[in-house]
Amino acid sequence: MYRTKDKLYIVMEYIPGTTLGHLWPSLPENDKTSLLGQLRSIFADMRSLPSPGFYGSVTQGPVPHRYFFSQEGNPAITGPFTEEEDFSKAIALRSSQIWSDRGRHGWTSDFLARHLPSALSGHQPTFTHGDLYRENILVKKAKDSTSGVEEYSIAAIIDWETAGWYPSYWEYAYIFPLFQWVDDWPESVERIIDPWPLEAALLRFVQEDLEF
Repeated sequence: MYRTKDKLYIVMEYIPGTTLGHLWPSLPENDKTSLLGQLRSIFADMRSLPSPGFYGSVTQGPVPHRYFFSQEGNPAITGPFTEEEDFSKAIALRSSQIWSDRGRHGWTSDFLARHLPSALSGHQPTFTHGDLYRENILVKKAKDSTSGVEEYSIAAIIDWETAGWYPSYWEYAYIFPLFQWVDDWPESVERIIDPWPLEAALLRFVQEDLEF
């Protein structure tokens, strides 16, 4: 990205590949195992980046996720946050804001305010992609330089708009409510990143409150 006097340019690179979502139903188990291993290594490297001591965007700005949106730019909702407690309180405040905009009292907001900060605690800021869909993973097939056998490899991970520093549970717990449960993908995600089932259950409740 660069700017001239009156224009902002974003330089993008085209990376050929097929989405993992398209390939997944037809992949044999050995190819799935290989790709999941590659993804686990990639995400482990990302998650091992040193914590910056805050929850927010990579530029130490507001949390880049719609759960932390505030029309008025209220920093108690948008962040960034130095404490996980404030990160959790922000979700409750966002819920209250949504219900207020509908002209109703947010009883679920009250529940979140009472319990979310204590239920979601002890999670360090962790670099998070934030949108672990199969459709955001590009895969390519090429011959191994040593064996000459064609193998699948990860070409790229795309859609980084919500990436940032989140509590360590977020990568798994946020995607959990979006699983379709029609194949082995939910189980396979546990081979990419460690599961956070309790946090995931709470995030499912949050999603139902904020998005329905």
